[in-house]
Amino acid sequence: MPIPVIDIFAGPGGLGEGFSALRRGNQPVFKIGLSIEKDPYAHQTLELRAFYRQFPDGDAPDEYYGYLKGEKLS
Repeated sequence: MPIPVIDIFAGPGGLGEGFSALRRGNQPVFKIGLSIEKDPYAHQTLELRAFYRQFPDGDAPDEYYGYLKGEKLS
């Protein structure tokens, strides 16, 4: 069971990304339970990264990558 992490004053989430990247075998050691940030651009990045972490490694939907490229969703 992953250890929950709360990131206060998270900025765009670098600390949380480091925690999220740590694996034991194929399982995550930590899980970001909450990230707190007041800057709207950093908050947007945190939401996008939280969405990405919902998927198995390398299995994010094509729409995610399209969004990063600036493509509009149809």
